[in-house]
Amino acid sequence: MLTVGDIYIFVSDFNLALRFWQDGLGLAVTEQEVTRSSAFALLEFPDGGPALRLFGGVDPWPPGQRPETGSRPMVHFDVLTDSFDETLVRVLEAGGRTTGEVEEYDGNRIVSLADPDGNTFDLVEVPASEDSAGGESESGHAEATGADDD
Repeated sequence: MLTVGDIYIFVSDFNLALRFWQDGLGLAVTEQEVTRSSAFALLEFPDGGPALRLFGGVDPWPPGQRPETGSRPMVHFDVLTDSFDETLVRVLEAGGRTTGEVEEYDGNRIVSLADPDGNTFDLVEVPASEDSAGGESESGHAEATGADDD
């Protein structure tokens, strides 16, 4: 067996990140611990897949400075949805931002997004009737299997 495990994201503002991932994408918090020096939350996607682990208390760059999105190594993955417009609106309202234009491949849309810390991911539209349990989409993006499209 070969599969993707949990996704770890280290954030500078835990509460802002938690709001983004919980409200913006509708992830469910299944564990959470906050101390004076750090914070942790385990969030699960509504339709399964790897869990997201947020770790707060991280100081990834000097105060007042934020590197340009994509200029430093960071996590990147696809989030698949059959409600593209609604999900995109929620992500933007929760503090996310687009890092490119919405593009269309084979009748489905894709857009690169960033969370409040600049961690990027692609929001990929899949038809509601399509089995998104695995494989690779026709756009070449790995879908829920952990396949790397590099």
